[in-house]
Amino acid sequence: MWDLVRIALEDIQNCFGITENLYEKYVEGEIKKDELLVPLIARRQNNFDWKVETRLGGAGTTLNGCVLYSLIRHFDMGTVIETGVAGGFYTLFMLAALKKNYPAKLVSLELSDEKDEVGKLVPEELRLPFDGISGWDLRMGASSLEYFKTLKSLGAGHKAQLYSHDSLHTMEFMTKELLEFKQSQSNHFIVFFDDQMSESFWDRCLKMKLFDKKGFDVKCVSGQESRLRGHLGGFIQYKKV
Repeated sequence: MWDLVRIALEDIQNCFGITENLYEKYVEGEIKKDELLVPLIARRQNNFDWKVETRLGGAGTTLNGCVLYSLIRHFDMGTVIETGVAGGFYTLFMLAALKKNYPAKLVSLELSDEKDEVGKLVPEELRLPFDGISGWDLRMGASSLEYFKTLKSLGAGHKAQLYSHDSLHTMEFMTKELLEFKQSQSNHFIVFFDDQMSESFWDRCLKMKLFDKKGFDVKCVSGQESRLRGHLGGFIQYKKV
């Protein structure tokens, strides 16, 4: 498994123009020594069907979790927005990275309002109360749907450095989220799609040039373009030119 993580990070580095060795610095140097991530990774590798433990949906992959963690740490990200929490597998990786970037915040949007299920994998040590500047801002049910609308009504935009999608995997829904993410006011940001091959979303976006954003250099890589043949989620980097 770790060999796949190494290859994924090398392909991310090559695509995004990162010279630092992400695997050595963040996987070997931090993730493999993290007291919260190590047992989570072990549970995931020993149980590939987590619907029993997280009935809101199966867990993400360790490979994508390590990539998300490494990118957050490498770019010293201060704000991340994720859509789709379920049990909180990716959430835990991102919170662990953001905690080291303090002050930093994670805004998590989850349609389900099942408090006992949403984010159940996230330990208390990472459930940092949101104070407006840093911490975990978890929004469930109707409040999650209103997040972007509220920002617009206030005349405020969103300025995250990472947008992570792991919610409804349909072409229509993922396209709507992509268009919303692209409105980021950040000069440099990354978008991640889990299950990007659902309904041929990734191929159709490439064909229709939906990833493009005027005034930005756009680089994208997924399991399809990388050496991993499907193991890696879809990552898109936007850099203002």
